Amino acid sequence: MLRMKETMTFEDFYLTEEVTDEMIEFFDKRTANHIGLVQKYCQKIDALKMDGLEDLIKKAEVHDASKLKEPEKTPYVYVTWDYKCKDDGTDFSPPSNIKDEMSKATKHHVKNNAHHPEFHSPKEVGLINREDRDKAPDEMVDATKMDKLSIAEMVADFCAMSKEKGNTPKEWVDKNVGVRWEFTDEQKKLIYELIDEVWDNEI
Repeated sequence: MLRMKETMTFEDFYLTEEVTDEMIEFFDKRTANHIGLVQKYCQKIDALKMDGLEDLIKKAEVHDASKLKEPEKTPYVYVTWDYKCKDDGTDFSPPSNIKDEMSKATKHHVKNNAHHPEFHSPKEVGLINREDRDKAPDEMVDATKMDKLSIAEMVADFCAMSKEKGNTPKEWVDKNVGVRWEFTDEQKKLIYELIDEVWDNEI
């Protein structure tokens, strides 16, 4: 199984040809599939004709575009591969220097894409759990300023992830809202309403 050495630099490992061909191919395929699913769910939400969501399709056209260029692309090759290995039950143990790059890229992504609750937080630090990106950081992220359009794209993102993972977006929201992210009651109502409309009809 692949195990990077602490002494290897980020660039050294990235340029290991026998590794990166497979990793990059998987990143490209998975990212394209995810973006396609998000666009599909954005179309479903758009069909509801809700006020304030008129630009959702336009937003969906550039969903996760920042992952396709630096400073995000290279680290996200590893982030995506890390998820794959966890799902497959295979060994992948990036050392601290690689984990640092993965965390930096994740922070850059969430602070530059409005469909992430962290984008709307006034804080710049403590937004990401370095050891597990899917778990809450030390303090709950304040997403109470998140606008309706961004919430709609976020729900489409949740639905896309659930489709990939074989679970439901409601499970994800139940687990994270009020634990990882702080939303207002009005925002919570919108999140669950959109999930009910576009996901239940998917089953």
